[in-house]
Amino acid sequence: MGHSITALIVTGEPDRAAAAEWGVKPVPLGEGRWLVPITHYFTAYRQARLGETEALDVPASFPAVFPREGVVLRLAAALTANPFALVMTDYFGGMGGQWACVFADGRRVDGIERINAALRELGVERRGELDEFDTVGLGAHRHPPDALDRYEALCDELGV
Repeated sequence: MGHSITALIVTGEPDRAAAAEWGVKPVPLGEGRWLVPITHYFTAYRQARLGETEALDVPASFPAVFPREGVVLRLAAALTANPFALVMTDYFGGMGGQWACVFADGRRVDGIERINAALRELGVERRGELDEFDTVGLGAHRHPPDALDRYEALCDELGV
């Protein structure tokens, strides 16, 4: 079974009005964290519609579909004043990879490129035999919501 998500992970309950305004649906995780599913197409579309050009400080080795649009910082700031992680998984049948960055005060925290490290930076403590990924229940979230599918076509329409 595959695991392919792209999302923000925020601490504390996100601002519901901001989530509705941005068209995202935060999902509660364990340990007081929330998963905010997004996709590269979602961020590319939002960035183009807002006329922004800023790029995130993301390692060059990350996949091309890892969100790099600066609008991610604007979205996160609208949802929470706390640091957040931007994560992506792409696994199928045990093969694949994962990537993560943590941002605090609009800047990327150096040295974090894996999800467990990002979760530790957000204060997650592993429980027993579980790693941080499983402690917050990320394994239960395997695919982005269908509502995000439309952003690929919207990007095509904009030529983004």
